[in-house]
Amino acid sequence: MGAPDAAVLGLGYLGRPLAEKLYQQGRRVAAIKRHLTSDDINLPPEVSLSAHDLNAAQAFDAARWQDWADKPLWFCLLPPSAVADYAMVLQNWLSLAQTFGVQHIIYGSSISVYGDEARLCNEASTLNPHTASAEKVLAAEQLFLNSGIAHIDILRLGGLYSASRHPLTSLLKKSRIGGAQQPVNMLHQESAVAALLHAAAHPAGVRIRNIVSPAHPPKHEFYRAEAAKLGLPEADFDMADTRGGKIVASLYNDFIPQAV
Repeated sequence: MGAPDAAVLGLGYLGRPLAEKLYQQGRRVAAIKRHLTSDDINLPPEVSLSAHDLNAAQAFDAARWQDWADKPLWFCLLPPSAVADYAMVLQNWLSLAQTFGVQHIIYGSSISVYGDEARLCNEASTLNPHTASAEKVLAAEQLFLNSGIAHIDILRLGGLYSASRHPLTSLLKKSRIGGAQQPVNMLHQESAVAALLHAAAHPAGVRIRNIVSPAHPPKHEFYRAEAAKLGLPEADFDMADTRGGKIVASLYNDFIPQAV
């Protein structure tokens, strides 16, 4: 069973390849982003894309969202930084979903809700967000869980990367980088999109899943290997920094990210 017709809030790093995959599966897709770019003209006509200022007072008038009304599956891939009041925007968006009778919502959450304490985390672990952004993500999770919509997937994604947008690029601008021995909790862009598609194709009530690569090498080892793959210099880690960090795993085996 494949995913149904769908709508995507946030056509960015994950939303765009997700929409393209859905289109390739023969699905009709509606999407909204904050600003249209020249790249958007390359999207197929089966992807109905519009730009909205989600901070505007009239942003959630139902008439503006008619392309979404017949899509039974909605994705939220909007980060907290995208809008002024994240909780209000998502509450208004959820109200639209309820009005339109949406049956399945998938939220791209983050493992940041576990905080930075050195420990092993799974879906049953205490949540301890350490940043304002992580607190907003956790509050958003609660909105979705309390929405009453039949199928809700909260996918807590690891640190995203790909060759085209790699954290190594910013690390190379720094020296004596801390946390050399901390385990990584990474997730390749392709694996993240695959997890979103898997959730879409297999609705099963309310689920919370950690989506993280099962490999957790020390940070300096991960980035050394990535530098070799990309043909880039190695990052300058402070090898004397022996601080540990969290490892994020899952209690479940129904979403297993594949190595890329």
